[in-house]
Amino acid sequence: MAEKTSKGVVIGALAIMLAALLWSLDGIFIRPQLYEIPAVLVVFLEHALGFIVLSPFIIIYWHKIRTLRRQDWLAIFWVSAIGGVVGTLFITKAFFAAINGEVTFATVVILQKLQPVFALIMARLILGERLRRRFYVWAGIAILAAYFLAFGQTGLDLSGIAFTHQAAWLAVIAAVAFGSSTVFGKRIVNHLNFAATASMRFALTAILAFGLVLVTNNLGNISNVGAPQWGYLSLIVISSGAMALFIYYYGLRKVSASTATICELFWPLSAVILDYIINRNILGGIQIIAGIAMLIAIYFVVRTGKTVDLIFTARVRPGRGRGQRMGLPTINLDAIDLDIPYGVYRVKMQAGQQSQNGILHYGRKETFREGTSMELIVKDYVPNITDKKVKIQISQFIRNVIKFKDTEKLKEQIKKDIRFLDSEYD
Repeated sequence: MAEKTSKGVVIGALAIMLAALLWSLDGIFIRPQLYEIPAVLVVFLEHALGFIVLSPFIIIYWHKIRTLRRQDWLAIFWVSAIGGVVGTLFITKAFFAAINGEVTFATVVILQKLQPVFALIMARLILGERLRRRFYVWAGIAILAAYFLAFGQTGLDLSGIAFTHQAAWLAVIAAVAFGSSTVFGKRIVNHLNFAATASMRFALTAILAFGLVLVTNNLGNISNVGAPQWGYLSLIVISSGAMALFIYYYGLRKVSASTATICELFWPLSAVILDYIINRNILGGIQIIAGIAMLIAIYFVVRTGKTVDLIFTARVRPGRGRGQRMGLPTINLDAIDLDIPYGVYRVKMQAGQQSQNGILHYGRKETFREGTSMELIVKDYVPNITDKKVKIQISQFIRNVIKFKDTEKLKEQIKKDIRFLDSEYD
């Protein structure tokens, strides 16, 4: 039986590929125009300008930002400091070294393309993403195709890689930084609107980069930034910078981090296509074959990128009887921080030897900084379950969390959700 791919997953994958297309414009045609400016100043200016554009979203979604969990704040800091500052700074310095002839471009490109490998490993270790073996086979094909795309005409000459040069380890660190940003970015967008996530990323990165500008005594160099360079910086904001990250986080919300990092490999494919369109550099036969192979691999990565059902254990605790008063009794669980979006899920609950279908509500508590809540509705009443541990297997996302104005609308929605108790699992 063919695997079903939800419309949301397809849209998410296409959004990430669009962001990758914008990034290819940056690396090939825009950022090289800024190589005369200190790299740390480039990072600060592009993020400061991006924050100005995205800052309204912090105000709009502040009521959600202020209730983020501690691990969400740590993830935002990691993405901003490691992905935003360290990754961008190091890859910029590595490419500038290649532009100046200190090292071959192959050194930077080959090592930086290890990014998806690091991301896949961290998605498994940090987020607990478990995917089917077929996914990793197609992911490997996509990564291999990326190398053939980059070196299809010149050939992959490993002897030309200067492993001991500073640019080499800068590229490796950038690959780790960007790979980890995909993983921790997924943790953030699970619990925060994608627009707010992008704006918070740019805000904190701009602050951290400004500190580096002061420490390195580069603040005075702003006066040396000419009108054409300001133009390129502005172009980055509306293309590969704020705009691309805005689109990227929208897509990341809908797919797994493992799927996202493979979809990001659309970057080298779009780069060689743009190089052909703009510079009329003819694609080699190997590049054409590699491009087709990458598109096929990405297609199957999206098809097979559904994570294996999440399983966790939680203790049943006494509730306030709100569900009982509505005629829809619920089982209240101790809140556990899960790296999944807030929402309503179809699950299987195992209590002792008994197993039955259920509907799980996982969301943020309404009161300030009180964390998350979990409520479960099962088909049949389970006696004497309070204070016992139950095993929950999450199998399907049903809908997002909705705030209802009155109890009657809440009851109507719960009755709609309960219909999933009798439906078959995918």
